[in-house]
Amino acid sequence: MLFNRERALGFMAKYDLDALLATTRHNVLYLSGSQGWAQYTYGDATTETFALFFRDGGVAPALIVSRQDETYYSATGSWIEDVRGYGLRSALDIEPGEQGATDEERNLLSLVTDDAPREANSTDALVRVLRERGISKGKIAIDNEGIRPATRTSLEAALPGISFQDGANLFRLIRLQKTPEEIERIRAAATLNEEALSAFHAELAVGKTEREIASHYYRTVAAGGGKWSWFHLGGGRRSASIFPPSDRPFQTGDGFFFDAGMRLEHYCGDVGCCGSFGEPTAERKTRWDAIQVGLAEAFETIKAGVKPSEIFRAAVAGAKKAGLPNYNGAFCGHTIGIEARELPYTLSEPIPLNDPFLPETSDIPFPAGAVLSVELPSGKFGEGGVHAEYTVLVTETGMAHLGAAKREHFVV
Repeated sequence: MLFNRERALGFMAKYDLDALLATTRHNVLYLSGSQGWAQYTYGDATTETFALFFRDGGVAPALIVSRQDETYYSATGSWIEDVRGYGLRSALDIEPGEQGATDEERNLLSLVTDDAPREANSTDALVRVLRERGISKGKIAIDNEGIRPATRTSLEAALPGISFQDGANLFRLIRLQKTPEEIERIRAAATLNEEALSAFHAELAVGKTEREIASHYYRTVAAGGGKWSWFHLGGGRRSASIFPPSDRPFQTGDGFFFDAGMRLEHYCGDVGCCGSFGEPTAERKTRWDAIQVGLAEAFETIKAGVKPSEIFRAAVAGAKKAGLPNYNGAFCGHTIGIEARELPYTLSEPIPLNDPFLPETSDIPFPAGAVLSVELPSGKFGEGGVHAEYTVLVTETGMAHLGAAKREHFVV
């Protein structure tokens, strides 16, 4: 299961919450295990989908999906048994007494037959579910980033005894500790991303353009069932930082810098590194060696309870000591999961926070089960740069790699 039930219940008890209401595509997926195409494509607040989880184990959770996403729910299913659609039914002729031949068909029939519970809109469906469960007072943390203002206003008017509290960041705090299934999905995404890396490395050659090389990354991700999110690739002077691929051909003596992100089964992969066309210059070697020391120092600090700032400071100190005394990077990586960056987002100096469910700053200690992308780019404007990035799992006593455990400065 993607949903960390015990962690959620712990926070619900801490803040005396009666229920969690997921509304964004990320949190509906997390809580229910199901994600439709329409909510992802059209936006969370355009096509509303809701998942409800109650602190009282005797109250059944519920999933409410829009008409557009009923078939996608039918294909994926959910651990939640009470699933309902809303809105006008799709144009679909169903013979009386039809039972369905597969689980997928039976799931769909449970939503679209005339006797299936159905409301005209998302608000009415949500209100009906809460009233059926006798929920008329208490506190619900609502994932406020994926619900239309008009829907929330109507919900609050229909159920005045319930205090709906903005809880988008509470969901992110719960999601910080990954379940075993989430870890395996991230590992699979990282593995496919490494395969795509190898595929475009094999095509690198002087005279080929950045766009031409990028196409091999895109195709490999797609062939593996993934979807690419970004692919930064630059050669020569453009390798000083992240740039989109251009029509510039690679030249002898160029350095190149890349950072590549994708998704597989809704979970993100992120990988980055660099290389040279021909042997790298002495300065490039110095930069590369220095960031490796910085990354090694960062890895030494990672274990349950470590704070983002502690990882960042260790990485920067290592890079400065190893040959980059003026290193001025502002972060050394980020969290990763359903979103490419999750709470507390970057491994950096802490920033102030103002949220009822979060601490005063972003320096939130990592629990065992958190997943990080640890990276340390270094560039010199007008010349080029180096980069290396790893996906790691925080454990009680240290860390474990979910992607490649070692990166090389790739020489073409």
